[in-house]
Amino acid sequence: MKKIIAILFLITLYFYSCSTGYSEDKQVDADIDMSSGFNDCLKDLNVEEEVKNYLGDDPVYVNLKECLEIALVYNFYLKRAEYEYKKAKWEYKNSLTNFLPDLSVSNYSVYYSGQVLVGAALLENFNELALSVYVRGTHYLTKGGEQIFEALSKKNIKFAQRHNLDFTRSEVLLYCTQYYYELLKAKLDIEIYQRNYKERCAQLVQTENLMNAGLGTKFDVIRSKTELAQAKQNLLDAMQAFRLAQAKLANIMGVEITTCLMPIEMEARVYTLIEENKTIDDLYNQAFLYREDVKRMRLEIQALKEQKKMIYTQFVPKPRLIAQEQWQGTAKVGLGPAIVLGAYVDWNLGQNMGFGTLTQAKAKQAEIDKNIVELEQSLRDIKESILKDYYESKISKDRIKISDEQTEYAAQSVKLAELRLDAGEGILIDVIQAQTFKTRTRIELVNSIIRYNIAQVQMLFDSGIISKSEILKNYNP
Repeated sequence: MKKIIAILFLITLYFYSCSTGYSEDKQVDADIDMSSGFNDCLKDLNVEEEVKNYLGDDPVYVNLKECLEIALVYNFYLKRAEYEYKKAKWEYKNSLTNFLPDLSVSNYSVYYSGQVLVGAALLENFNELALSVYVRGTHYLTKGGEQIFEALSKKNIKFAQRHNLDFTRSEVLLYCTQYYYELLKAKLDIEIYQRNYKERCAQLVQTENLMNAGLGTKFDVIRSKTELAQAKQNLLDAMQAFRLAQAKLANIMGVEITTCLMPIEMEARVYTLIEENKTIDDLYNQAFLYREDVKRMRLEIQALKEQKKMIYTQFVPKPRLIAQEQWQGTAKVGLGPAIVLGAYVDWNLGQNMGFGTLTQAKAKQAEIDKNIVELEQSLRDIKESILKDYYESKISKDRIKISDEQTEYAAQSVKLAELRLDAGEGILIDVIQAQTFKTRTRIELVNSIIRYNIAQVQMLFDSGIISKSEILKNYNP
């Protein structure tokens, strides 16, 4: 008897879904055509085509490898770091030129006419053109060691900027990978919410038909309309999140911000980049040795120490040598050679009776101590970040297993609901609810996979071993 009732119900439902139109007061949205029935509601859609139609831009398909390669060439933060390194390199070379002598050439010619007083003698009717040419070389002999410590300081700064360039490159790799995975997640979210929207559409069709057949209530219809409106809102939010994720990735890549980047993957895959036997201490020890920002800070501290030594050279005598070859004479007599050699020593005993020098040194030592504290704090922050990402990766991996099992259970529940419907023991709403639960588990599974992949890349960065090859290890889009 139950099977006969179910068959009659399905026949009635079929005719309603095919022939019954919906009046304007029963429509939820002008973009929703309820007369198409279940088939139109549940048909498959192309995510890329949906995004193109809604956002109005042609997608540019990319994969992670291409994004990393483009970012390493066109990223503007990386370009700025390169110019900073070049500046520091040339400043170091400039400091080395201080060890060379200063050379200068000078000449003059003076015409005398009339009376000229030379010493105590007055010469009358004097007409002569005086000439003088000389070449002078001056060497400051390192200015009491000041030039040595200045060169050492510039050298440390140069290598510090080199490490800063490498650290900026590591940051570009990290953020480019992170933003790519976030864009992939946003793309997959759109597909999930599209499916959810269609299922809510089918649910509304079902409740409308049940009410028209006298087997449902208006409350069910209103609830279905509310759920459909929420599904549409979720889809719009997913579109917005996808567009913003595109802009973030385009910005870090150094390409036009409005470029509609589209990951080529249609599913999220798990990529393990850190060996599972690695501990937090192992990762921290690697960071202590390999982190480029740590190396930069150490060199900056060493540069400050050299600058402090340079300040103390104000107490040191500063010898200098002068060698000059000169030709002097007149236009009538001609030029005659002269050689001048000189050695000088300047000793100021520091600035302002030495107190100015001492106070400068104390200020520089305070700056050194501050940078040492900042280095220690940075190491502590690195260890905290390693711990956070280590457990983020571990927990996300466990969540992937649970979400994968939930997805399997949800798929089985859909099959059971369909079997119950075929046997006349269930209704179509049970199938739709089971599909909704399956959609929810898919969202959780995608989120867990993306979080795990980002945590793995973050641990590469935290430990100082991040590189393009390490990120793309086992990458297979």
